[in-house]
Amino acid sequence: MKSPDSSLPRSTASGDWRALAGTRAFAFWSFLSLLYVQLAFALMPSWSDGTYYDYGWLVPFLAPFFFLTRWRESGLDAAQLDERLRRLAVSLPMMGLVLAGVALITLLRMTQGADSGWRTPLYLHAFTVLGLTAALLFRLQGRSAISYWACAITVLLAVPLPSQLEFSLIHGLTTGVLEFALFVNRMLGLPLMSQGETIFANGIPLQVSDGCSGIRSFQSGIFAGFVLGEFLRLPLLSRLVLLASGLGLAFFMNGCRVIYLVRHAVAYPGSDLQKVHDLSGYVSLTLTFVLIATVGWLLGRLDESMKKRRQG
Repeated sequence: MKSPDSSLPRSTASGDWRALAGTRAFAFWSFLSLLYVQLAFALMPSWSDGTYYDYGWLVPFLAPFFFLTRWRESGLDAAQLDERLRRLAVSLPMMGLVLAGVALITLLRMTQGADSGWRTPLYLHAFTVLGLTAALLFRLQGRSAISYWACAITVLLAVPLPSQLEFSLIHGLTTGVLEFALFVNRMLGLPLMSQGETIFANGIPLQVSDGCSGIRSFQSGIFAGFVLGEFLRLPLLSRLVLLASGLGLAFFMNGCRVIYLVRHAVAYPGSDLQKVHDLSGYVSLTLTFVLIATVGWLLGRLDESMKKRRQG
């Protein structure tokens, strides 16, 4: 026959298990948070210089939101998480991998402290953080960890492109925008000449340089299209259509901006073109985002309609 106090050891053991489970879960979430917080600090100089990557300030809010949404869908409860974390903690290969990753990140952070604009350490840093996260998630959730792919790409979009790739992209976009503006204005009856990256309108030289290349709207269009696709949870084909639409709209709107600037310079030769240049840039960028959002909404409605047809 059990004594009245026989339940105390079981209750105490249950309390100890819960405390230990809570400690393991807290350590796991704290480690992941520290990984990405220090990565964000490493990328902040690139986001704050006001050129092409200022949309990166949104990533510290969007990436955790996407991650936690996918995590809730994984179906991993507290007991399963604790059991797998316990196995993870006693796995020597995994602990060795984590320690090696932390050592490499420390070395890369020291390198970035000397030169925060060097792109190679930034990419190595980002891939190391994402690699560690992927290894941990695969040990915890198996193949279902692949569902976090959109979170990883969201983080990578906030990392500045390699310098050579960025230069080639700017040059290609500048040439494309210039040729588009020349073609449309000539079709509208405005005689234009060009030399290099300069358009001559009635003898007025207009330089189509980095700011007019559309690299900012191009990068922001990619980011907006991808993020919207994940937020709406569109199927892969719709996401690709949305991404392509973002690229096309970014190029088209920036081309329209250059066409307007050329015609404004001809119509008002004495005006402050720099002020018009900046204002038209903001208008073009805003319209690009609105159009991308509209395309995303239409694709979302189309996918919902197709789902209903299949269910019906």
